[in-house]
Amino acid sequence: MTLTPGAYLKCRRTACGKSVPDVACAIETDPSVSEADRVEWLRSIEADVAPARWSTIVALRRLVRFDLLVLERLSLIHASVDVPAPRLCRICAAGNVLIDLPWEWAEADLCIACASES
Repeated sequence: MTLTPGAYLKCRRTACGKSVPDVACAIETDPSVSEADRVEWLRSIEADVAPARWSTIVALRRLVRFDLLVLERLSLIHASVDVPAPRLCRICAAGNVLIDLPWEWAEADLCIACASES
């Protein structure tokens, strides 16, 4: 099953050890938005209820490590564009759209980092 863009962002945030409030507190908005509203806004992005604007993606990427090409590919798939799914780790969703990098993978869907933690 291919992740949605929001599920990918959520998985990467979780893999970085950050909670929704951690990330929401670190994102500045203009005009100013309360922390509670930022938390709900981030949750709605991760649930694919609200789209993430480019400025939001840039702000999130400063706080959470994720691959822009993977996010783009998942967004295209989510929009029913026929493109190949990126190869992602089943635990942390790390990966990239280049699926021929065997030295990064312990198994077809398990990155070396997650395999070493098991």
